[in-house]
Amino acid sequence: MEKKEMEIDEELYNKFFALVGSPDEGARPDGTRRISQAKAAQALVYSSGVVSAYKSRGYNGNVKAFEEAVRAWLKREERWIAKIEVPVVATNALDSIRNSINITQDERDIAVIVGDSGAGKMTALRAIVGENPSAILLEADSSFTKNVLVAEIARAVGVETKGGMTTIIGRIVEALRGRDTVIMIDEADYLSDASLELVRRVIHDKAQTGVVLVGLPRLKYQLENRRNDHEQLTSRVGVMLEVKGLARHDAVKIIEGVWQGLPRETVDAFCKAARGSARTLVKLMGRVHQTMAINRIDTPDAEVIEAAGAMLMR
Repeated sequence: MEKKEMEIDEELYNKFFALVGSPDEGARPDGTRRISQAKAAQALVYSSGVVSAYKSRGYNGNVKAFEEAVRAWLKREERWIAKIEVPVVATNALDSIRNSINITQDERDIAVIVGDSGAGKMTALRAIVGENPSAILLEADSSFTKNVLVAEIARAVGVETKGGMTTIIGRIVEALRGRDTVIMIDEADYLSDASLELVRRVIHDKAQTGVVLVGLPRLKYQLENRRNDHEQLTSRVGVMLEVKGLARHDAVKIIEGVWQGLPRETVDAFCKAARGSARTLVKLMGRVHQTMAINRIDTPDAEVIEAAGAMLMR
């Protein structure tokens, strides 16, 4: 009995395998590397074998059901490809943080920069790393013990991490002393009191290197709390910066990096939904762009902004 040929949606088939395949098959439409069949299969909740069989036009399962899954996945991918990149603009926060870090590096000082979540601290730090090759950025988290911190600093400055802590610290000091650099630690409020004192003693005092501690407002309280005995650290702080919420004129700069000439009421809607958070504004702009793409809308308005921001936690 002659085997029945698999009936497929040719347009869908071609669209799917324009995005999925091995690197030697060329780039995706957006210029990025293709998604592997294994990853595509995982996203579709099918096996790699099913994707391979479909590609060779030999899948014996429910083709229509598989193609429905492909169709839904492609819609998500198209929205992802269409995501906007919000450019980094010279906001007050970025300028203030850059100035504080420049002073700290030039004077081999200690700076403390605090601000609420979403104030733009991380965006500024990453922008500074991109423009300042001698700036080193570490991102702390709740797992950062003293040993982890020392190992991370060692890796960042390019020294061997094997051996005892005293040995590794010696390598770090030797590598940094006389080197024109600045070490920035984001989310430093996660560091223990002992870790903060280690940074002060090793990086600032011994290695004579500028240190920037960045975190939530609780970092300032942690350093000023006399019970934590950070007098030696706080006495060395030469720069103290509190980053405020996103001002309207800065929000306008960010918005105009993507959409220029929007009506005042549209800009007001963005600012109202962002509630002073640069991070929320950037997320909102991405959500608005996707909503516009789905509904074939050319310009954002208050209604689109309200719909896009409805599911944002603010």
